[in-house]
Amino acid sequence: MDWPVALVTELAARRCIIFLGAGASANCISADGKCTPPLWPEFLAQLKDAMPPSADRTTIDILIARERFLDAAEIIITKIAPADFARIVRQAFVNPRYTHSQIHEAVLEIDPKVLVTTNYDDIYDNYCRTGIAHDGYNVCKYYDQHLVNDLRSPVRLVVKAHGCVSDPARIVLTRSHYFKERQIYGSFYQILDALFLTHTVLFVGYSLSDPDIQLILENSNIAAPSSHSHYAFISDDLHPDIEQAAARAYNIRFFKYPRGKHDEAERCLKELSQEVIQYRVYNPGC
Repeated sequence: MDWPVALVTELAARRCIIFLGAGASANCISADGKCTPPLWPEFLAQLKDAMPPSADRTTIDILIARERFLDAAEIIITKIAPADFARIVRQAFVNPRYTHSQIHEAVLEIDPKVLVTTNYDDIYDNYCRTGIAHDGYNVCKYYDQHLVNDLRSPVRLVVKAHGCVSDPARIVLTRSHYFKERQIYGSFYQILDALFLTHTVLFVGYSLSDPDIQLILENSNIAAPSSHSHYAFISDDLHPDIEQAAARAYNIRFFKYPRGKHDEAERCLKELSQEVIQYRVYNPGC
């Protein structure tokens, strides 16, 4: 893949934030080799199974089939006990003890100053602590208070925008969760807005369907239009008209790999990491 020199330069200078989506964990394998982390449909199906027999499963199935995941989650979450939710989260994301993916390896080699993710799993969080950054790594959830301090320090930062499996009760899952947390933790989202406004963002393994990130991208592009675009590395199942509309609305350039070919995605990102490393070798002051 022909990665733009501008993107390589931004990554090498650590002026680019990497936004890690669920696709980055799609090739992670459990310790017993039998499963991979669930995506939205599979995770919601697991939660649905914990609902009482009298609950309306038909409507939920329809919403999931239409990819209205937030609405499906809204119904499910009111029908299951918090303890059951925490148990299912652990069963889905913690107990399998997933290994990291080659996408995670490539991202760690790129060594960004800031990585943002809406993923609940802690696969990359754990893996990045084995990284090479001299000043180490820190994980900041949306409800933590140390984001600004970390941004002003040399430490590498993993920002968990929707919470983490380490605290299932604070995972952002439904539409009402989104609005509630934005109200309560407004300063976090203001900082996220500022980061998107002042940095280039590379989306990896992400479908651009998250309402928070859509809003941030829209606001940043309206507030201060820039000739410097963001970038998204996604599968090629995005409709051309939607791609063009998103490119205009969010100021994004898309780079695509064949749908379901995560090995191809891993190869392309490995190439990008090598280009970034090489650029730093020849431009040590970047």
